[in-house]
Amino acid sequence: MAEVIEFDPVDTISAGAFGRPGARTFVIQARKGSARLSVLVEKEQVALLAAEARQFLDRIDEEDPEPGGAEPVPGGPVEEDEPLFRARLIGLGYDPQRRLVLIELREAAASGDDDDEEAAPPPARGGEEAPGGAGRVARLFATRAQVRAMAAHGAAAVAAGRPRCPLCEFPMDPDGHACPRWN
Repeated sequence: MAEVIEFDPVDTISAGAFGRPGARTFVIQARKGSARLSVLVEKEQVALLAAEARQFLDRIDEEDPEPGGAEPVPGGPVEEDEPLFRARLIGLGYDPQRRLVLIELREAAASGDDDDEEAAPPPARGGEEAPGGAGRVARLFATRAQVRAMAAHGAAAVAAGRPRCPLCEFPMDPDGHACPRWN
């Protein structure tokens, strides 16, 4: 049985990184009241989530425009914090009655999905047992504006990484770079 953590709705949500370039820790963080949740993710997951969230929100906006347009929400930086778990799967959903976006972070794949990470199973609601059994599941409900701000901040964190070497295109460490092209 999965441990379900639900912030419905979040007060704030962000994606980003903390730490020294080359050794950064990427997380998705959410707050609800005094509770804060940090979930460890890979840099590539943040980049993909940012891109997919923007496309997902654009499709939702075509079908269900927000009345009065979306209000901009500042996307704050993530705070250094010990992550509760590592997300293996990330899913997006939408509740049209409440006009909230669901970001679901799963620690373990559904049984039988060890090699298939293309899509997460449909999210369960309100403390129901999550499909797939063991592991933790975080369900974060947020407004479209909050998710857009999270996506923008996550993309900026990914782009703020180490500069690439113009010769080999590997990341250059701040302490120096041993370019294999200089052989």
